[in-house]
Amino acid sequence: MDLVTPSIGLIVWHTIIFIILMLFLSKFAWKPIISFIDQREEKIKISIEKADQVKKKLESIEDQKNKILKNAYVKRDIILKEAIQIREKIKSKAKNEGMIEKKKIIEETRKTIQIEKKVAILQLKKKIGDISIQISEKILKKELDQYNKQDQLIKELVDKLY
Repeated sequence: MDLVTPSIGLIVWHTIIFIILMLFLSKFAWKPIISFIDQREEKIKISIEKADQVKKKLESIEDQKNKILKNAYVKRDIILKEAIQIREKIKSKAKNEGMIEKKKIIEETRKTIQIEKKVAILQLKKKIGDISIQISEKILKKELDQYNKQDQLIKELVDKLY
């Protein structure tokens, strides 16, 4: 039963050793341990403050990034709208210039056709005139030949009569 119920002497000696241990620890160990804990607590506070500052800086940077991105998107949209407007202007200008060029070409072609038509008509008239003259010439030659033949016949008859 000694193990279950300690004797008074054992309790006294344990108490004296405990008090000596507490005095020894308070004299040599508690102050360094407490100062170490205080230093560690201070470092943790500083780390937390730095983390908060970094977090605030990151939030600030994130806000700036979002503003920059928003401005970039707005500028991009503006540039795209301007590019589309410029493209449409160029297309309409090219279309108008193409129409003007087309009209010029058509007009020049019409003029060329009119000139060629007039030249062809003049050539045709000249050919018709040449053909008419040739036909008239042949008809006149035949008639003259006939007249010459008649004239010769008359002369021969007259000569025979005389």
